[in-house]
Amino acid sequence: MIKHIVCWKLRNRTKPFHENSDAMAIKAALEDLKGKIPGLLYLDVGFDFSGKDTAGDIVLYCEFESKEALRAYQEHPAHVAVGKIVRPRTCERRMIDYEI
Repeated sequence: MIKHIVCWKLRNRTKPFHENSDAMAIKAALEDLKGKIPGLLYLDVGFDFSGKDTAGDIVLYCEFESKEALRAYQEHPAHVAVGKIVRPRTCERRMIDYEI
């Protein structure tokens, strides 16, 4: 199994996440990937509540059945479309992929 975790900081951080249209657009777009990507077993999106400067704002946690499924996800048209929603709304991105 492959775990894929991505963390972003928003460009616009002036409102609480549930009132922030950028945060909510990203969350909705990512969650819409559920059931659309072969080999994507689990997907969850969350917002940071710590408020620390070192924390990201939004996290994506996914589980894939294999490295091949992760590679296919990265090239899938639905995932590419989500990138067009996420990139203009974020200013920093960190990620990690690991196998268990």
